[in-house]
Amino acid sequence: MLMPYPRAWPPVANEDDGEQGPAPSTVVGVHASQSRLWVQVKKGKPEMKVDSDNRLRHGNWPDSAISLFLGDVCDALLRCFGAHEPPNVTQPPGFDQQKWSMVIRDTTLSIEVHSRSYWGFGLFDSCFLNELVMEGPLERRSRLAFDLVASLGRNPWEPTLGLMWKRGTGAKGEQHRKAWEELLDHAREQMSDDIQLHQDRLNELEGRLDQFEEEDHSEWTRDHAEASLVLAGHHLETARGALHDRNATGVERALGRVEATLIEADPTTEVTRTPFQLADDLLHDEAVEVDEEALKEQILVHEELPTDVARLTPDEIATATDDVAAEDLLTGVDDEPVDSIPFVDLTESE
Repeated sequence: MLMPYPRAWPPVANEDDGEQGPAPSTVVGVHASQSRLWVQVKKGKPEMKVDSDNRLRHGNWPDSAISLFLGDVCDALLRCFGAHEPPNVTQPPGFDQQKWSMVIRDTTLSIEVHSRSYWGFGLFDSCFLNELVMEGPLERRSRLAFDLVASLGRNPWEPTLGLMWKRGTGAKGEQHRKAWEELLDHAREQMSDDIQLHQDRLNELEGRLDQFEEEDHSEWTRDHAEASLVLAGHHLETARGALHDRNATGVERALGRVEATLIEADPTTEVTRTPFQLADDLLHDEAVEVDEEALKEQILVHEELPTDVARLTPDEIATATDDVAAEDLLTGVDDEPVDSIPFVDLTESE
């Protein structure tokens, strides 16, 4: 006899009577503050640990800790999330090490992840799903969804068992697809706008080359600027290809190279040479202007010391000072300059 499958989880409070009940819509894509998505798990590993403070740790954590099977979805999510503090495990696993809840957050984004089985009593890895409740800026949520789909290499909203997926999540497959694609389209539009912005700057610089040439900017040549603009066009094509392949990181890197080449082509930025080229220029003598007169004023001329200096031995010093009294040293202090008083090193005689 099959056990009944749970409703959409976790339950949401009913504002009318305060009782717990299912949410009106268990799937939310583009929203002002929150997105709620469901993901089909394919693999249960890697195995992680939960320390005494309920923090998620790597599998080789030295202290005795509870084992937890993270799954391929949450593993990809952590890699796409970026820099963050160790996730807080709000519901540690029990007998079923793939059933748990945790929170991943940084300064702008927070994600609640709930892992549980929705068919087959959790006997297989594909029996599990992950619920993602994301709170934060829409741009950040859509970009994370875009990166997650690219990292998984599959549509995460497509279930292993469609009927049980609908009963376990409380929503139809079309609702899941629509919510995910709303976020993906939003992220794609943001990156497409960035590409178009750089394309507009490229077109503007191409139309101002005659103006730059008439203004006669120093260390700027039209040939070099045209070559930089052609290279920028190639990088823009690379960015468009990366966007088509859902490679957001590739888009960012290509646009970074476009930005660098546009700066080199634009003389108004006053960055026409790379730091390495400027360092090479400093190695040439003519690149450093030296004021010879200023150098002469700083030269200190010292008299040459005599090569032959008569030195007294300690015995000679002791013999020469045997008949010297204290009052003899004070004689003529007021009449003679201080420099005329001979210096006697008494430590040598001792």
